[in-house]
Amino acid sequence: MLHILNGDALASSFPSDIHGEKAIARECLVDGPVEAHSLEELWVIRNQFLTPDTSNDSEENYFRKTVPEFEKILTVSPETKVYCWFELDLFCQVNLWFVMHLLEKHKGETYLVLPEKADLRLGFAEQNERQMEEHFRDAKLLTRNQCEILANLWKMFQQHHIDEAMTLSKQVSIELPFLLPAVQAWKDSIPHGDYPGKPKATIIQIMNELNTDDFGKIFREFRNRVPIYGFGDDQVKRLYDEIKKEAV
Repeated sequence: MLHILNGDALASSFPSDIHGEKAIARECLVDGPVEAHSLEELWVIRNQFLTPDTSNDSEENYFRKTVPEFEKILTVSPETKVYCWFELDLFCQVNLWFVMHLLEKHKGETYLVLPEKADLRLGFAEQNERQMEEHFRDAKLLTRNQCEILANLWKMFQQHHIDEAMTLSKQVSIELPFLLPAVQAWKDSIPHGDYPGKPKATIIQIMNELNTDDFGKIFREFRNRVPIYGFGDDQVKRLYDEIKKEAV
């Protein structure tokens, strides 16, 4: 078995009784550029975005810590059962779509493990080992068509084809009900006219309503108001800094 885990936090709390190899998705593909003609080009683009300071070993860290984990997924053997542990927010879903893109040629069984009954703000973070083992036993075996749908969503995201993604997620809303809320959140995040997109608009609203520039307070309130985005402090801070810069 290969367990694909979205992030180091999940990896650190993963039950020891669940056996198998692990691959950690150490990315936040919802944030920053993803347009590329090849995986190799994507690694370079992502490295430049995530680690712009090339004066230290940050670049080496990306290619040493992030890329090899994705290569585990690319080289998984056909007889290996793959379990994808991802949450329902947009941050996790975009990473899942990318992982399913990497698994397009995988001929073995692929399962999806979702914390469907968990608080959207916490996901697997609120689960104890017994609950996570129950999720593992209840893992959803994906059909070949469902695997293709998830992989296609990555291509649509990469090419900014939001209308196609909305149509597809609506068509499969019965069998994959978690997709439509995530895709809708993606659509709502796209700026148009004077509207900066829902994430940035939410931050501006919080700053005005609470009359504060305290990032800690803003971040906590952002997570409470729009948990569907699943943004960490890095993503919210980037938007916050843009707002402050635009206000000067």
